Amino acid sequence: MSAFRNKLKASDPKAVRDLVANTGVFSDIEVGWAEEIIETALTRPESCGYHFLFADGPDALQGFTCFGPIEGTDNRFDLYWIAVSPQAQGQRLGHRLLEHSIKAAQALGAAHVFIDTSTRIDYAAARALYKSHGFELMGMLTDFYSDGDSKALFGRKL
Repeated sequence: MSAFRNKLKASDPKAVRDLVANTGVFSDIEVGWAEEIIETALTRPESCGYHFLFADGPDALQGFTCFGPIEGTDNRFDLYWIAVSPQAQGQRLGHRLLEHSIKAAQALGAAHVFIDTSTRIDYAAARALYKSHGFELMGMLTDFYSDGDSKALFGRKL
């Protein structure tokens, strides 16, 4: 079972990049964004607004989440990222990461958490995960990411 931490390490940008790339569902641009978020948090922690949860395995990072407050809202948070390595999938790590991230957001004052995700078939497990944790589908933006790939918007009041 993975141990969780919320403190960043210098090795996290590359570890997150490798993890996100290895899932096989994120584009090259998204892989770069994940790494960039970690680098930003390492170099400007006081201004980035991101919070993290990392699941370290014996040999490599097994999963991570990134969440934080949505500027201009009243205690609304986004879950920006959740990723689990293919080797750790099927072991409920995604459930544990999501559960702990929700609790951490709530401890930071979150009253609602929102998640955006793709409607592609390879995101079906992610959408099922969100629903299993009480997130409701609140709407869709048709053809948002590309033709045939809509953005599903999920939310949950805490």
